[in-house]
Amino acid sequence: MLDGQGVTPIDSLEGDTPQEKLLQLIEIWHPDIAGTTTPISLTSVRLLPPVPWPGKILVTTARFGTDTPEPQPLLATLKSPESVIGPGDTIHLPDADSSWQFVPQAMLGLVIRGPAKNVLANDWRSAVFGYTCVVDVMARGDQQFGRDFWLAKADTLGPLGPCILTADEVPDPSLLRARSWQNGASAQDFGIADASHSIPEQLQFVTTVMSLHSGDVVACGTGPGGPLPLADGDHVEVEIEPIGRLAVKIAAPVRSAP
Repeated sequence: MLDGQGVTPIDSLEGDTPQEKLLQLIEIWHPDIAGTTTPISLTSVRLLPPVPWPGKILVTTARFGTDTPEPQPLLATLKSPESVIGPGDTIHLPDADSSWQFVPQAMLGLVIRGPAKNVLANDWRSAVFGYTCVVDVMARGDQQFGRDFWLAKADTLGPLGPCILTADEVPDPSLLRARSWQNGASAQDFGIADASHSIPEQLQFVTTVMSLHSGDVVACGTGPGGPLPLADGDHVEVEIEPIGRLAVKIAAPVRSAP
């Protein structure tokens, strides 16, 4: 449990891995489950990805903002658990030729409480354990045979964090606002209410196609703005209050001089 006092272990959880403990927490969660030990100062710990090994990450094509073009059909793509890194970690860009660009997109992430299949729009809250920040790094280049979506599935291109804010702390997620910065300069700023497809609509859509299980993540699309192609040494921050701010570094492959 993360709060203003630091990090408090939840002593009642069992399991061999952080992901197993998270899945158990989702099953037994109630707001009074906090641990009984003394909190550990944040200066003494390193925050890891709040969902260490999601079964799947679905990234929807929902768009945000007043300059959104005519509504397009909602789609979703998959990222792998290997794409996940946490606060302070490093995005390692794929070793692609110079014609490719990789752009960070700020997104609100839903951490799922499953199983969830054919979720009705009026019952979407039953499928959401909590919320986190997502950086979806998208590839821009040759779109033939979906190569851009394929490269976007590379390891480390799906940072999550800095924590999971449980759903009971968020009465109305449409009131949240996502902001991002690249190398300290503002890149994106959009309200979740300004979505081409609402959170209930997105959950209803994706669960008509596949079942979602506890610990899966749905990244709810992105907004307009000016994210630039990433380069070696860059740093990116995404903030959704009151979830917090997720900051990551960028490393590009080292190539020999021509």
